[in-house]
Amino acid sequence: MIGFGARSAVGLPRQVEALGQAVAIADGRLDDEQVAFGRHVVDKADQRLRHGTTRTLVALLGATGSGKSSIANAMVGHDIATTGVRRPTTSSTLACSWGEDDAQPLLDWMEIKNRHHVGGSSETGPDRSLDGLVLLDVPDHDSVAEAHREEMERIAEHADMLLWVTDIEKYADKAMHDYLRELAGHGAVMALVLNKSDQLDRASVERCRVDLKRLLDEAGVEGAPVLSMSALNGHGVDSLRALLIDTVKGQRMVIDRLSADTTMAARSLLDELGPAQGATSVPGKVTKALTGDLVDASGLQLVSDAVAAGYRRDAVKRTGWPFTRWVRRLRPHPLGRFHLDRGTGGRASLPEPSGVQLARSANAVRQANAAITVGMPPPWPELINKAGTPDPAKLNDRIDTVIADSARVGQGGEPAWWRAVNVMQLILALATLSGAIWLGLLAFAAYLQIPELPTPEYRGIPIPTGLLVGGIVIGLVLSFLASRVAAVGAARRSRAVRQRAEKSVQAVVDELIVDPIEAELAKRQELRKLLLTAQGRR
Repeated sequence: MIGFGARSAVGLPRQVEALGQAVAIADGRLDDEQVAFGRHVVDKADQRLRHGTTRTLVALLGATGSGKSSIANAMVGHDIATTGVRRPTTSSTLACSWGEDDAQPLLDWMEIKNRHHVGGSSETGPDRSLDGLVLLDVPDHDSVAEAHREEMERIAEHADMLLWVTDIEKYADKAMHDYLRELAGHGAVMALVLNKSDQLDRASVERCRVDLKRLLDEAGVEGAPVLSMSALNGHGVDSLRALLIDTVKGQRMVIDRLSADTTMAARSLLDELGPAQGATSVPGKVTKALTGDLVDASGLQLVSDAVAAGYRRDAVKRTGWPFTRWVRRLRPHPLGRFHLDRGTGGRASLPEPSGVQLARSANAVRQANAAITVGMPPPWPELINKAGTPDPAKLNDRIDTVIADSARVGQGGEPAWWRAVNVMQLILALATLSGAIWLGLLAFAAYLQIPELPTPEYRGIPIPTGLLVGGIVIGLVLSFLASRVAAVGAARRSRAVRQRAEKSVQAVVDELIVDPIEAELAKRQELRKLLLTAQGRR
């Protein structure tokens, strides 16, 4: 980047880079027209800087009859039309360049075909003070021909400095000030010439100059110098020449123009971005509330109840009275209808969510998004809602999957106390059978009138009777106690499944809702930071 000063080399590239990054983020989020303008400014800055900053493009702009060509002739030192260069039609631009450096690549980029070189000792002698200047005589901005106005706007868009020429009669012209208002903030790259000052006395000309300065301030073009001039008698020509000498000597106009354009584009996007109101992240309480609402709207209650019922059923199968526990095998496992019981593989088949469940789920997402976007200016509520509203089918499918996985894991292994109680029940069952068989044999012997065999007793109770009755009573009591303990275990396991499922549902909420919203909020903050940098404020 030829001609950069140390201060400029740091400022403008950072501004343009920030605007380019901001445009990439704003695309699809902010107004398409403003985004396109920002992208255009970045592209223009890149192309203009490739031609360096040693050449300064100064565009002479003004209405019909304002005296632009007369001023161009005054700067050149003679009537250009008499030097052998044919004056272009009013729909094209004439470029006058000073200095020995080749301005042709820059003028090729500007697509200016009509060119005049003001170089060599025959025209300028030893005075090289305007070397680097490219003065552009542009078609009138108030031309009735659309092609002329388009040419004027194109040159004004790409020129480094805008030199507006008006006169004491037309300086308040609405058409000119409409253009100036669109260039608010460009005062550093603009100057105005109040031509035909020979028609009034000095005091009147000064009043007109002060009034024009006021109009410029109202249009937002602060700091632009206003010169009075008469191309007819030469008044003010030296002042304008001195201004142009300072301009090309400083080699700041290219940087200042691109910086002003970048600032304007960034300001427009900042206006679209809106004030920094609303959340910058998803509050934890919103995530927690949303997770709870989605859990309540899911089939978790059915599954956790089935886990508890399945635990009790399996406990009875292992700890119940052996002579009746087989009845449990005839009943289907509570988790079987969901394909979640032990030994069942493949996809679970939880009930399809009802319309009420779907409505509750969608309403929970809407409420969460509304809580996050409260006070947020457009278009961000819409963008946040879009980012934080997943496909309902996908959301519910993911929730069902994590609930099913939690139920499978939550079933766990067989508790050790089941095995201990089962051993005791088998011993008691064996005692019961032994007592029953013993008593049966005694009854059969009596039936056959076989002499009565001696029956051992313990504390006056026949042992066969004790085995039978004790086995039945103790077995039933043990079965009852085991069922009470199993009920406590079932409740605990149901809670564990619910807690595990809630944690997994929160992970789904984070992935499908919270993370996309956080990403959008981060983009919003990053976009604001980049646009402030593009404005040169950070």
